[in-house]
Amino acid sequence: MKVITDERLVIKNLKNIRFAFAFQTLALVGIILYDGITKGFNNITNNPIWLVLILTSVILGYLNLSISVDSYENERRIRKMPYYLLVLSCLAAGVIFGLLTKLTSNSSLTDSIIIGSVIFLCFLGTFSFGYFLIKKRSKDNEE
Repeated sequence: MKVITDERLVIKNLKNIRFAFAFQTLALVGIILYDGITKGFNNITNNPIWLVLILTSVILGYLNLSISVDSYENERRIRKMPYYLLVLSCLAAGVIFGLLTKLTSNSSLTDSIIIGSVIFLCFLGTFSFGYFLIKKRSKDNEE
C-alpha cells in the first residue's frame, strides 16, 4: 500500500475515518439501547458491546488529550505546577465523591471508600498522563 502524501487526500481520508467511526459508535449505541429495551436496562452492562463502547470512549479521550495539550501549549504558556499538588487535588476529588456517596445514598462505608478510590485513580491517571505529556513536550522544546 502506498503512503498518501497529498494533504488534501490525507484530510479526506481522516474525514472518512471520522464518519465511519461515528457510524460505528451510533450503531453500537443502537444495539445497546435495543438490548436494554428488550431485555431490561439492568442487563445493558452484561453485553460485551457495552465494554467495547466504554473502552473506545476511554481510548478516544486519552488520544484527544494529547491533541488538547498541543492546542493548549500553542495558545499560551503553561504554568507548571508541582506533581504533589496534582496528586492532592485528585485525592480531594476522591474524598469529596466518597463523602457525597456516603451522605446522599444508603451505601456502606466500604462502598463509599471504593467509589472514592476509583474516582481518585481515574482522576490521577488522566491528570498524570496530561502532566507528563506536558512535561515531555516542554523538555523537547527546551532542547
